[in-house]
Amino acid sequence: MTSDDLHAKGGFGLFREASLPLSVALVIPVGVLLILLGLLLFPVNQGTLPFSPDGQLGLLLVIMAIQMLALGETPMGQYRRSWLLIVIGIVFAAMGIFSCIVPGILTGVIQILLGLLNIAGGAVLLTKRFLPVLHDLRNPPAEPVALPPLLKQLLATQTVLNVVSITFGVTMLVPGLAPGTVIAGIVVLNGLLLFVLASILLKIR
Repeated sequence: MTSDDLHAKGGFGLFREASLPLSVALVIPVGVLLILLGLLLFPVNQGTLPFSPDGQLGLLLVIMAIQMLALGETPMGQYRRSWLLIVIGIVFAAMGIFSCIVPGILTGVIQILLGLLNIAGGAVLLTKRFLPVLHDLRNPPAEPVALPPLLKQLLATQTVLNVVSITFGVTMLVPGLAPGTVIAGIVVLNGLLLFVLASILLKIR
């Protein structure tokens, strides 16, 4: 390691190297996007701002594709970055970029895709999380194990995120089911929960 590398790592203030895991670094822009999108949806629903649903859906799909390509992170959990997953990520990215540039062609397809992925992902993750709990209730261990407070916060945050994800997916599949302001609130809540999740992950690390 050269002296320049040491200087970069041991810098001061904003110039110091950030010890931020890649997984957390990718969660942060998604949280920013969702909070900003949700806040903008309030004036959009009042008709005071123009809105492009193609740009919104395309951007969400591109971010999902980046998470898949970089970490193997999907709406249904994290998987090994196989060639199949990489191909799917590239296809999702291409669809999202195309939707942002050429509106009106893939809108319905991406809306259904995001709705199904959010519902399936939330349901699968909730099932994986609560099946062991049900097993322990039916077959309690001889000595109960107390979960650390941070782990309890993590499980609670992930559970609420999964429920919000399912709710968002339902609103995508059934337009008009919920008022626009409710959907905006759901999106903002999702973004805020992602920041809470990132904070907990950093504390655990």
